[in-house]
Amino acid sequence: MEENSNASVVLSQEVPTHRGTSYRKWHQKLVDVALSCDGLIEVNLFEPVSDVQKEWVQLFQFETIKQLEIFLDNSTYKYLIVSAEENYGVKVGQQIIVDTCQMTMPVTLVVSKRVKSKFLREYKKWQSEIDEMVAKFPGFMGSDVTRPIQGVQDEWVVVLRFNSTRHLENWLGSDEHRRLMNKGRRFFEDVSIKRIGHGFEDWLAHVRGKTRASPSQWKIAMLILLVLYPIVMASTDWIFPFLNHWPLAYSTFVTNALTVFLLIRFAIPMATRKFNFWLSDKSGRLSRKNVMGTVVVILLYIISVFFFSWLGKMM
Repeated sequence: MEENSNASVVLSQEVPTHRGTSYRKWHQKLVDVALSCDGLIEVNLFEPVSDVQKEWVQLFQFETIKQLEIFLDNSTYKYLIVSAEENYGVKVGQQIIVDTCQMTMPVTLVVSKRVKSKFLREYKKWQSEIDEMVAKFPGFMGSDVTRPIQGVQDEWVVVLRFNSTRHLENWLGSDEHRRLMNKGRRFFEDVSIKRIGHGFEDWLAHVRGKTRASPSQWKIAMLILLVLYPIVMASTDWIFPFLNHWPLAYSTFVTNALTVFLLIRFAIPMATRKFNFWLSDKSGRLSRKNVMGTVVVILLYIISVFFFSWLGKMM
């Protein structure tokens, strides 16, 4: 395990519905502790969703494992965890995940397993079967396995990423999944499963240290258009000409695949970070942040259109 790998802690806890406000205030205290530590990359708070996720889930991501360990060893952090368990009467679940660059992809399943030592070899073989099988399912985007970390975490943590809730549910409800779960049940002392994210809008839900309330649909539409237009125009001007001897179905598929890759990998995450102030604003359509963000996006529309229009005349 590389010391320079980024690392995250996932905290989860069931909280009575009427105590959501107090939980948000408690979460903000944890955010303040995290901000006082070096290396903080991102904080996310995911609220419960009926019939999907019963618990509140927090994710704190740091640049290195060492920086995460310093956060976890912070006396205020430890005090806040204990106080939450006392206040809400439920233990706070904690899983450490190493190398979490893609944790914010659309739908993520975090599976924490305490493996019986006598079954360690069988477990590794079984996990390989799982990895091989899940990779065959539609919508699967990748997985990561974090081994136990001495002095920090005893569990094996597996992260599975899918491009939609429907595809994740297809895997969880499949005969192959049930068969493998029954086969591996005897390997574990306990298993904990957490679901993070619920679909496409999670690309646009990186509001650092705030609750995971989805941005307004009109903002999502405007931001997608902002990043999609230049990618499509660049593909049309610079990529498509090299494929004009291909059948239209083939060339269109290639350019669309490239467009989707650039959107997911670069454009949407970058736009999300730059427009956090606008996406997260819930104070009303005429608030200063909403007006400023909307005006900036419209100005960027105009600049993009004029730029590609000028470029077309120059070519």
